[in-house]
Amino acid sequence: MSREPSASTAAAAAGVPPATPLADVDTVYLDLDGCVWFGEQLADGAIALVDALRASGRRVGFLTNTSNSDTAQIAAKLRRLGIVASVDDVIMPVEALAAHPWMRARPRVWFLGPPQLRRAVAELTPIAATPEEAELLVLGRDPAMTYADLADALQVLMRGSRLLALNVDPRLPVEGGRMLPGTGAIAAALTYASGVVPEVVGKPAPVFFEAALQRFGSSAERAVIIGDTLDADIAGGVAVGMRTVLVGGASSSSLDPAPVPDHHVGALRDVGGLFGL
Repeated sequence: MSREPSASTAAAAAGVPPATPLADVDTVYLDLDGCVWFGEQLADGAIALVDALRASGRRVGFLTNTSNSDTAQIAAKLRRLGIVASVDDVIMPVEALAAHPWMRARPRVWFLGPPQLRRAVAELTPIAATPEEAELLVLGRDPAMTYADLADALQVLMRGSRLLALNVDPRLPVEGGRMLPGTGAIAAALTYASGVVPEVVGKPAPVFFEAALQRFGSSAERAVIIGDTLDADIAGGVAVGMRTVLVGGASSSSLDPAPVPDHHVGALRDVGGLFGL
């Protein structure tokens, strides 16, 4: 999807010093993994940025693809690390699940993911008692997942069911620069074994970003997503018309054409200048 150049880009091309590029933004969505935090380690400047954004009158939401925790756990972790947050500030893929078209008929699902998310899914649609009864496979990331769990999930797909992944992030960045396999890595294994390609609920799916905009009562034109991945954060923001900020080093993309962020900063601590903070 092509986009018109931002005002700051056009000004720079004309040799005119740009105004503060995000001064008119009233709602800021921050990615968590790889942006606000790395496992149990906060990004440098994260607390100061959130505090400054709120002090300026802007709303701040945390838009995460996490699929092995619930909103209460995420909000509690933010508070533990020093960022004031409530469950209403956190938007996760499982919350957008009900809006996905595949869920409208309330199919019997086989859920592969942690117990706390299984309970959330069960509130939306029946959970199948056996893989043979399932009409849809819903996939999250569960560190306690076993080979037997994968085998059951494969049986669901081999019977002709579809695969709905809460996200397809290939990796999960944690402290110390380490990476863990993400939900996308599990989805890739199931796709390789079954030939079934997943549909996505979380970033970059428009249904997820639209749910975030609705939650905060914000318009896409005056909202921005700040994150560290082109294929999830930036692609999703571009798809719904939000402004986008890429944080960190070079981010590769599997999309063609690759999404282009409106702004790119080296670290989260550099974001405040885009708002004139």
